[in-house]
Amino acid sequence: MDLGGGPGQDVGGLSAGEVERVRWPLVAAVVTGWLRQGPWTVLVLAVFTVASLAAASAPIFDEASDNAVFASRLAAISPTASQGEDVAVRLTASASPNSADQQTAIADLRGVRHLSEPTLGGASVGMESVRPKRWEATVTAGGRALTARLLAVTDPTARLVPVGEAGSDGVWLPEPLATDLGVRAGDTVTYRIDTLGANPDGVAVRIAGVYAVAGSRLPADPPGGAASWAREQRDFPGDTQASTLKAHLLIGDIDTIERLAKASGDRMLWWADAKLTPGTTLVEARTAAREVEEVRRRYLGRMVDAGPVTPRVASGIAQVVADASGTAEAVQRRTRVSGWAALAVGLASVLAIGLLAVRRRRLELRHSVGSGLAPSTVGILWFVEHLVPAVPAAVAGWALARVLVERFGPPGPVTAVSLRPALVAAGLAALAGPVTVAAVAALSAARRVRPAVPVSPRRARPWGLLVIVAAAVAGVGMWGTTQARGVDRVVPMLVFAAAGVLGGTLAVRLASLLKGTTTTDRRPMVVGWLLRRRLAAGGERVLTVVLLATGLGMLVFTVSAVDTVAVNIDDRVATSAGAAAVATIPGSWVLDDQAVNRPPEPKPEDGPAPEGLVPGVRTPPLPAHAALVWRLDATTPYDDGLRDLVVVEPESFLRVADWGRGADLAAARNALRRLATADVSGSKVPAIVVGDPSLARVDDVPVNLAGWNGQMLVIAKLPAFPGLGNRALYVVPDAAMFRHLGRDDPRLRPTGGAPSFARTELWSSTGQRGIDEVVAPRSVDAGLVSTIEQYRQDADYVAARQSRGYELAVAAYLALLAIVALALHADRTAVAARPGDLMLARVGVGRAKVVGARVAELVTLVVVALACAVGGLAVLRPMAARLLDPVPDQVPVLRFGVPASAVGVTLGVAVVAAALAVLLVIVRSSAREEEAFRG
Repeated sequence: MDLGGGPGQDVGGLSAGEVERVRWPLVAAVVTGWLRQGPWTVLVLAVFTVASLAAASAPIFDEASDNAVFASRLAAISPTASQGEDVAVRLTASASPNSADQQTAIADLRGVRHLSEPTLGGASVGMESVRPKRWEATVTAGGRALTARLLAVTDPTARLVPVGEAGSDGVWLPEPLATDLGVRAGDTVTYRIDTLGANPDGVAVRIAGVYAVAGSRLPADPPGGAASWAREQRDFPGDTQASTLKAHLLIGDIDTIERLAKASGDRMLWWADAKLTPGTTLVEARTAAREVEEVRRRYLGRMVDAGPVTPRVASGIAQVVADASGTAEAVQRRTRVSGWAALAVGLASVLAIGLLAVRRRRLELRHSVGSGLAPSTVGILWFVEHLVPAVPAAVAGWALARVLVERFGPPGPVTAVSLRPALVAAGLAALAGPVTVAAVAALSAARRVRPAVPVSPRRARPWGLLVIVAAAVAGVGMWGTTQARGVDRVVPMLVFAAAGVLGGTLAVRLASLLKGTTTTDRRPMVVGWLLRRRLAAGGERVLTVVLLATGLGMLVFTVSAVDTVAVNIDDRVATSAGAAAVATIPGSWVLDDQAVNRPPEPKPEDGPAPEGLVPGVRTPPLPAHAALVWRLDATTPYDDGLRDLVVVEPESFLRVADWGRGADLAAARNALRRLATADVSGSKVPAIVVGDPSLARVDDVPVNLAGWNGQMLVIAKLPAFPGLGNRALYVVPDAAMFRHLGRDDPRLRPTGGAPSFARTELWSSTGQRGIDEVVAPRSVDAGLVSTIEQYRQDADYVAARQSRGYELAVAAYLALLAIVALALHADRTAVAARPGDLMLARVGVGRAKVVGARVAELVTLVVVALACAVGGLAVLRPMAARLLDPVPDQVPVLRFGVPASAVGVTLGVAVVAAALAVLLVIVRSSAREEEAFRG
């Protein structure tokens, strides 16, 4: 290390030998000196740690967010989804799993990383493969034949609930089928295929056991079983006689079913399934997707289409990964601004530490320059000094980033994929600390070596005006957009800073006008007089108000924004989804054991069809968590577009629908309650109109349906309602609507002729499980099942939810800076004013009043900052939708609100800042002469 001179030269009056003797003790003192600086050491370590935390948290947050997005996308997959829509792989072919080709393919599947052990299965596809030729599959015993089809599983004994005794060899029969045939375990039945080329005599097969069913045909799940039969219904073969039902199943192991299919002439579809292992990360899923594609290429390259089913590989892993990756990128785009802002604030804090250190140690710098140390040497010494705390700060920042993200961040796992680059980022950020401080110290020393010639007096820079202009320009720019861009997210910070400049300047000017006022007896009130004089002095008080207003304002705004966006997203999801799960079913009659058939079309000579309800028609009883909804296409003369006329039973719909948390859906719920009590006996159907501007001034509306033309009486007009699609909605009660439809009532079982013009939906408040509970016992195929989780996977919604942790962290850090700024102001003014305070105490003012005036000053600064924060919040409120709304064109519209939690947190931080500053004033305002005049 060079202390400023070459060998043999004198440096600042020191010989070369003397320089050599002081060099290493000086370095040693530099290395250990930071430990002897008391609270300043803690502050330096804290600032370096926060900078490292800001840098390290970005990659860790990104990985946790990516994995949380992936987990959320997995949760949105319907339990009844096919392998092409799930994170699963299915190899299918007509060839048996015991064939050489299939064994090779299964071995390839086992080689894919992050996949579970493959499971084998198969089902009869004879009827499906020979359509429209004749096909009949029956099981016969005692002269009675009933339809049944084959299903193969790996271990039927573990998957089925036995009824009575059970053996090990043979097939399992469902209990209703065994009861009708009069057979039990150990008996023999005949399985026969009736089609061209099949064994006409059938094949005798032993009954291994009888299994219990849930409902009529679905196998019951054993207690604690990992797999659910309800989720595998898509694989079950259909009944050969009833097109809407699944068949009774003869279930056996792979070898038994394979032999039975060959002997009887049945045709089988065989498969091997594997799924992503639980806990797989997005990076691992990408690896699995690539390797599955390689398996697909090899499998299809060597398979020969020698059967009724074309070999194929079905997997949704790649698509799910692509969906999650797209959402993850949206999250990163939204959080990138917050991340850079957090890092910028951290580095700005490092720069502030450097400036404060130079000001704090100006005598030391003056002495160093006077002793002959070159500015570069001063910079190197300061670099070495601050490099020592930078090392533990880097480790602490990295560790703290991991803990905070894992505890308070997105609920995704954090692995070495992000931890290694996070450690590098933390090290670089921590290194920026000593580099910045060293640069500031070197520049300050250089100015003292070659001081500038005083040409003109220094003028205060108009930084406050620049802040106000920047905020005004940014705010005006926001009005020309419908949605904030990345850089627009700094607008709130600029607005609060500008409000702080205005508020702080106004407080100083007002104090200047009032500083000479006295009471009526001409004797000044000391505390108020001192308060006005100190505020009128200005100086860094305006800057303190700016920092306080920015920190407190960003805190209240961010907490309010997070709450507002969360409520709005919940409302929009509820509006789009309607309920936790919605399934489309053929009609309500498939759920009704007492369904009434639709009457035949009346003949011309019989006259018109009778009006009113068909005798016996009803809405089938459902569990409390379920409700039926009928959608009909409707038109009105006020607009040419189609509308959805939705028929609901108000009481059950109120229970089942998702009503969100906001005011718009609360109004919708109240309107539905009024609809439930509306008069349904008249000729006009009471209705709620949702999202139809053409009826803004119309309450008596002619409406046209496929089976009815009539009048609606509008009782409410709303912007949003659960289940609102992409067109306007008319909600009517079933009691009023169905009595006008007669034989076109969609609850009637069709018996031929024109199909029902209504689309029937089954809604459940308990999700997919609730849908399965209703449809599985009746073997109803519920198509187009949508869940509320699928709507929550919208990339913009996920990005808004995932980014709130970052936004709150930045707001909390700004609030912390506000607390530190007030504390530093309190400490500096208390120390600087010690001589004056001592003189005031000696002339009879008293220390209590002197300290009281200082406390009143600090409290006033906090109150002014809070007022500025309120003013900034009022300015931001009209543009909040542009700043916060992730999808501006959706309903309900975003309405910015300030919850009690935001007010409480902000006031709490303000109280903490004031209390800490007051405590410092009390401690540092010493009346002892030696402390007052020291330095």
